[in-house]
Amino acid sequence: MIAALFPIAAFLVVLACTLRSLGWGFAAAFAVGYFGGVIRANYLGPFTAFMFDFGLLGLYVGFFAGRSRDATTLWGTPLANWIMVLIAWPAALVIIPINDFLVQLVALRATVWFLPSMLLASRLGAPDLSVLARALAILNLAALAAGIYLYFNGIESLYPDNAVTQIIYMSKDVGGFEYYRIPSTFLSAHAYGGTMLFSLPFLLDRSFGRAAGVLDRGLAAAGIAAALGGILMCAARQPAVMFILATLIVWVVSRFHLVIGAAAVSLAAAAILIASSDERLQRISTLEDTEFVSDRVQGSANTSFFQLMADYPLGAGMGSSVGTSVPYFLADRAPQAIGLENEYSRILVDQGLVGIGLWLAFLAWLFSHPPARRLGTPWGLGVLMMFALCLTNWGTAFIGSGTLSSIPGSVMLLVQMGVLVQARTLTGPERA
Repeated sequence: MIAALFPIAAFLVVLACTLRSLGWGFAAAFAVGYFGGVIRANYLGPFTAFMFDFGLLGLYVGFFAGRSRDATTLWGTPLANWIMVLIAWPAALVIIPINDFLVQLVALRATVWFLPSMLLASRLGAPDLSVLARALAILNLAALAAGIYLYFNGIESLYPDNAVTQIIYMSKDVGGFEYYRIPSTFLSAHAYGGTMLFSLPFLLDRSFGRAAGVLDRGLAAAGIAAALGGILMCAARQPAVMFILATLIVWVVSRFHLVIGAAAVSLAAAAILIASSDERLQRISTLEDTEFVSDRVQGSANTSFFQLMADYPLGAGMGSSVGTSVPYFLADRAPQAIGLENEYSRILVDQGLVGIGLWLAFLAWLFSHPPARRLGTPWGLGVLMMFALCLTNWGTAFIGSGTLSSIPGSVMLLVQMGVLVQARTLTGPERA
């Protein structure tokens, strides 16, 4: 029963780190997510499937038990009210026995279990974010090392062909369908590229901001380089497109600040230089095929979405939608998937018009107040990048699923959304 030790270890390690500080707790939880994929692939079973969930349990217990005074200040805030509403509706739906109860519980993972991380993130301070930046830089370098190993030795060197790794072995579409996409230590190339993308806001300010020391700048710069290398190596197009769009939004929100413009040009030049060295790093170039792009968008966002609204105004039951991450050992209990490869479609099919309405209202509330331009303060650039990346992610969620179910990328996204809420109430530069 070696597999049973992994979730126990994840819980205990994250709990101990959270009792030290919230930044350490999130760093430990992210570390579980970074390496959980390769562990799940080699130790099949329900224990490793929920290892990351146990890590989050350690984070929640550590925060509410070890920082009770700070925890009491969370309740009654606008963000807490929103999260309670977003959790309450799917939690109520799960008791309606439409699908298998275990499948419905698994569907709560993305719509209930991950959401408190956003609330906790609203209490992250600048010291916590500094810890996170250092941890993510090291984790990115480790992920890059694993990616390079797979690049030269093949995915078979780390990933056996089994029920968990099917998506990895189905992604042989690089270099004229000769090579697999590189997943690094994750269970899919998209999870790898998305995680690298979501690590960038934490790292950018440590590299380009005024408050960081020389060693922090160097480590953050290495983490950024590893993230860019991972986005190219994974050969998934969406993270690269989102990075470009988010960078443009940051530049606009900052009123075309010269420092941000120079940083964007530098990062783009570095990515182009890396990609030009090998055709296996150039899959994003397929976006030049406008017919392909048009077909891909229409396949995810078309008039069928409105038909789904008419057919399932109250939802089809939790776990019914396309994009629900059902473990292989529950696959025989899962219903026939309904909907489109579209995150909004997933929420609609599972939660009906009430659920999708609540999420759209929350996102409108979140993005209606862009962060102030504080480039001269700690995490000014980072917060702007978080805003742009979160906006880009939700703005493109209609052409893909997994926004709320990717490990650990979805929690990294939710953490940034929590930091954005915290940034609204700042009166000084001491907190992020």
